[in-house]
Parts: sequence; C-alpha cells; structure tokens
Amino acid sequence: MSATRTTQLSPALALLVRYRKREGSPEPELQVRPLARKISAASGHKFNEQFWRRRESGLVTDISDKDLAWWAWGFGVPADELAATGRPEAADLLRQILADQETKDAAAKRAADRAADAVEGFLRDAYAEIDALNASGPEKERMKRYLLERTRQVLDREQVTTTSLDGR
Repeated sequence: MSATRTTQLSPALALLVRYRKREGSPEPELQVRPLARKISAASGHKFNEQFWRRRESGLVTDISDKDLAWWAWGFGVPADELAATGRPEAADLLRQILADQETKDAAAKRAADRAADAVEGFLRDAYAEIDALNASGPEKERMKRYLLERTRQVLDREQVTTTSLDGR
C-alpha cells in the first residue's frame, strides 16, 4: 500500500495496517487469509480476506466497532492504542474479547490437563492388569506396546479432529 493510501485511512485502520504489516519489526507481515480464518473461528462470525483488503486499500472506509475489535485482536493491537485512535468503544470490545479468549484458553488447558491425567490413569491401571495376568514377560511387554500404540493412534486422531474444529 502506498504512503498516500495509508494516510487516507482512518487512524484506527492505519494502526491495524501497521500492526498487520509489522512495521518497524523484523517479523514478516501477517497474512490476511489465515488471520480471517482464526478470527472467524474465535468469534463465531464470518470474516474474510476481501472484507479486510477493501478496508486496508481505502476502497471501503467504514468498519464497525465489533469488526474493528476482532481484527485488532487478530493482529495483536493493544486496546489502549486502539482507544487512542478515537475508537474507545472498539477498544472496550477488544478488552472484552481478550478477557473472553483468556478464559477460553484457561478452560481448554484445564480440560487438556484433565484428559491427560485420565489417559495416564487408564494406562497405569491397564498396565497393572496386564502385569497381573498369567502370561510370560515377553507376552506382557507385547500387550503393553500394543496398548500404548493404540492409545497414541487414538490421541493422534483426536488431535487432528480438535485441530480441524479449532480452525488451526
């Protein structure tokens, strides 16, 4: 985008463009398409690349506080900087999004920890049952390896399912 176009953008959109392009940072610019998918998955609303591109190019100048807040979240814009552009309502929405996402992330981590504990407990109990069997040492080891391999397959499949549902 040319400097002239950037200066024609509202202060809020210009801020978001700077964050997306990572101006002043050695990091590569953020790609819009994967961010639109990430924002759509997190928000439950459809965001698409064209929506952002039309605003970034200056072809469309309006953006709701809700949409602005979600794009700011996706680009990693601090709420205080967004508020400083004259969009305090969008900044308040962004703060709420950040709090909600933090709560969701904490809940997901707790659920993952519980699931890991449950799998570990299951394997410990299953290994104890195998050890109690009237079977040779090599047979018991074979059963444990099989159980562990099947558990890995189920966990791998579950990870793929979870990842596709999360939109990652």
